[in-house]
Amino acid sequence: MRPAAVGPVRTPARRPGQRATAIAALTSVVAVLPVFLVGGLAVQLEQDLGMTASALGVAVATFWAVSALLSAPAGYVASGLGLRRGVPLAVGLGFVALAGIAFVTPHWAWLMVWLSFAGAANALIHPLSNGLIVDQVAVRNRAFSFGLKQAAIPTATLTAGLSVPVFALTVGWNWTFALAALLAAALIPALLRTLPGAALRRRSGKAVREPLPRRLKPFLFATAVASALGAGQANVVGAFTVTMAVQAGFGAAGAGLLLGAASVAGILARPLVGIAADRGIGGSMATVALMMGAGSLGLLGMASGFPIAYAAGAVVAFGLGWGWNGLAHYVVSRTAHPFTIQATGITQSGTYIGGTLGPLLFGIVFSQFSPAVGWTLAAVVAAAGAAASLVAFRLEKRLRAS
Repeated sequence: MRPAAVGPVRTPARRPGQRATAIAALTSVVAVLPVFLVGGLAVQLEQDLGMTASALGVAVATFWAVSALLSAPAGYVASGLGLRRGVPLAVGLGFVALAGIAFVTPHWAWLMVWLSFAGAANALIHPLSNGLIVDQVAVRNRAFSFGLKQAAIPTATLTAGLSVPVFALTVGWNWTFALAALLAAALIPALLRTLPGAALRRRSGKAVREPLPRRLKPFLFATAVASALGAGQANVVGAFTVTMAVQAGFGAAGAGLLLGAASVAGILARPLVGIAADRGIGGSMATVALMMGAGSLGLLGMASGFPIAYAAGAVVAFGLGWGWNGLAHYVVSRTAHPFTIQATGITQSGTYIGGTLGPLLFGIVFSQFSPAVGWTLAAVVAAAGAAASLVAFRLEKRLRAS
């Protein structure tokens, strides 16, 4: 009896869903980190670059404006580039933004240049990462995966908040951006080793080239409007929490730590909501509406001006009022599948439009009126986003029934 031939043992791919989720989250962090570092380090930038609240709003709005302009075509570009070229390109654009802010920003107006690069990275990475998740993550874990991926945004704000006492007040804001740029650069070779082949081309490319079914468009439009309103108020929280906390009585380090603590709530909320959705609890635009409504209450707490109410309101505004993003991505992917990449481009356009107009308009409001007026208006916008989410939910139900 001949012994069985012993050859090299081939190890199957280790948990491609986990790998895809990790790639989506890390690359999303790189894309949004520049804009949230600008918000978190606003006090230091204000001192060195002469940046006012209005200037901060303009700089942050530039990031979201570029993201909005490029979001819809980014879906088509993403399918053409594929993962192995598209994802490193997006991370490379994020690196340029971080390094540019660190070393080539003699005046605050240069922030608009570098945040334009970051906006392009942000527009490109979401269709790529969403397509990767739909391709590689099992349906039973997909909402959780989207939640983890979207937790990248509060992770960026957490990083920005912690960078104030750890780096900005010790080595300076320039080196804070330089360190982030170094980490982005180190991520690129790791991506080239771990990215799957042509996943987007194989499974999603055909859907991207086909026109969207007409029946999907009202739902996507309503979701884009809800996302615009929700992102408008949420990005105001991300951009102005630190500067307005100082006016509410917090020190610079305390304001940065508050931003970090509130960001933790946002980080936890997104995957937890995803876990619930994967188990049949919530998982619709109605849940998004509830979360935006709760965020509106948190913003009213910030409007009070009392330090304790401000801190508690910031946690609620971050955790619930800004914790709906991953769930919204999941609902869109489930409803629009196999048109996820195109649908992401449309709904993210709404997110970016809100992110553009919110900081820009509220920068003017905070400059001309009291913080109480600014946060109260943000609460009204959040409530309007909840109402638009309910409209999207009704259209979502019709699509499920058809």
